[in-house]
Amino acid sequence: MELIVQGRKAYAYTGGKPFDAALPCIVFIHGALHDHSVWNLLARWFAHHGHAVLALDQPAHGRSEGPPLASVEALADWTLALLDAVGVRKAAIVGHSMGSLIGLEAAGRAPGRVGRLVM
Repeated sequence: MELIVQGRKAYAYTGGKPFDAALPCIVFIHGALHDHSVWNLLARWFAHHGHAVLALDQPAHGRSEGPPLASVEALADWTLALLDAVGVRKAAIVGHSMGSLIGLEAAGRAPGRVGRLVM
């Protein structure tokens, strides 16, 4: 799924199903120098079991345009802006490595928007 976030093209893998913002949403955030593909199997399973899934490519990673963002705080803001772009008000965030820090920062910045945090 291609989106525009903060004026640049962003990509999120939806697990092979059309994205439906009305379903409970899970956002998968990869670590440094990775892309959405580290989450393919989990994203696909959840997408086929009643969830809306967004396995993100952070700026300058995978299919998302760059430049890379300079801080975890900036990446958390970008992640929240991506949720705005798809119309998701509340999501579970799953992060690996640096993705965990991004998820933690996003939850701290917008606690009402993060229902669960998995690191």
